Amino acid sequence: MNIKRTSALLAAAGIAVLAITTTAVAATSTPSGIEHWTVESTNPVSATAVLIARGPLTVGGTINLLTGHVKLPGGTLTLSHKQSWGTQGENPRTCLATVTSSGTYEVTGGTGRYKRVHGHGTYSLTAYAIVKKIKGKCATKVIPYAQTELLTATGPLTG
Repeated sequence: MNIKRTSALLAAAGIAVLAITTTAVAATSTPSGIEHWTVESTNPVSATAVLIARGPLTVGGTINLLTGHVKLPGGTLTLSHKQSWGTQGENPRTCLATVTSSGTYEVTGGTGRYKRVHGHGTYSLTAYAIVKKIKGKCATKVIPYAQTELLTATGPLTG
């Protein structure tokens, strides 16, 4: 399994979750407030993940885990993030790779309904992947046969 790709996907997932949260506030005249969002992916091949925001507004969309570009009904969001902590490792017996990270995010732009949305907050990411063994060792640079990524984020939104 490629740990660097998994780390990049996880960090991007955090950004995507933040973007969805901001979008929910902008989509209606709902008052500003604290948004909670979740991003999940189980597809080791696709960079697209599902995002759900909960808070002043409830909305769903998709995020590209590599770029952080969020697509929502009526517009898009752009997010930036800064990882403040992270670890990665692989169990050589089970070939389970684990990546965890946390940090901060900021909504840096938007289009359509979300062009005036601003926000920031914190995120946490956890990802697991399992690869096959080849000649008694965990395969490298292969697509995992099982993978899951979960990103959660929370922060205030205005718009």
